[in-house]
Amino acid sequence: MVASPEPAAAPPPASPSKATDSRIATTLRIEPERLEALKILAAKRRVRVNDLILEGVDHVLALNAVAH
Repeated sequence: MVASPEPAAAPPPASPSKATDSRIATTLRIEPERLEALKILAAKRRVRVNDLILEGVDHVLALNAVAH
């Protein structure tokens, strides 16, 4: 009787490719009250809190004549 060969091991799953852009991920520490206010405003404007924060950053940079 001939033994059947063992099945070949499956290759490891491919890791998802990351987006290659020039953005940098950061962490923001914010008081719960401020975060709640941002969430309310974001919901009213139908945008993400992150979008509001980036809009604020753009506003501050424009006020201070900093190119971005």
